[in-house]
Amino acid sequence: MSDFPATPDAHPDGKLILVVDDEFDVLSAYTMLFEYRGYRVRTAGNGEEALAMAALERPDIVISDYMMPVMDGAQLCLLWRADPDLRHIPFILASAGLLRRDETLPYDTFFRKPVPFEALVAEIARLIATRK
Repeated sequence: MSDFPATPDAHPDGKLILVVDDEFDVLSAYTMLFEYRGYRVRTAGNGEEALAMAALERPDIVISDYMMPVMDGAQLCLLWRADPDLRHIPFILASAGLLRRDETLPYDTFFRKPVPFEALVAEIARLIATRK
């Protein structure tokens, strides 16, 4: 059974998801799937790009890979939480490489890759709803 829905869900009020990953295929897939669900999506290839994008337009949530060049997800998470303009925005960290999650990082949710898309969508909705 496919995770891809037969019809698009109701528009989630134009919520903006920032997806940060150095894998083009991951960015493309998430963009397609989230936009199909009615979200707006911006992408960045590393943490440095993500911070620059967030300065231009504040996302409602960020989903970041852990292992990336230039600035990895751990560094991004720490800088995200240190910024008074960003710290309230939910942060999801995902990794295929970590054997276990790093409990010292101030993320909201951690997923092991590959992430089941329906679980990710449910967590995004939950985190956005709790931050209203």
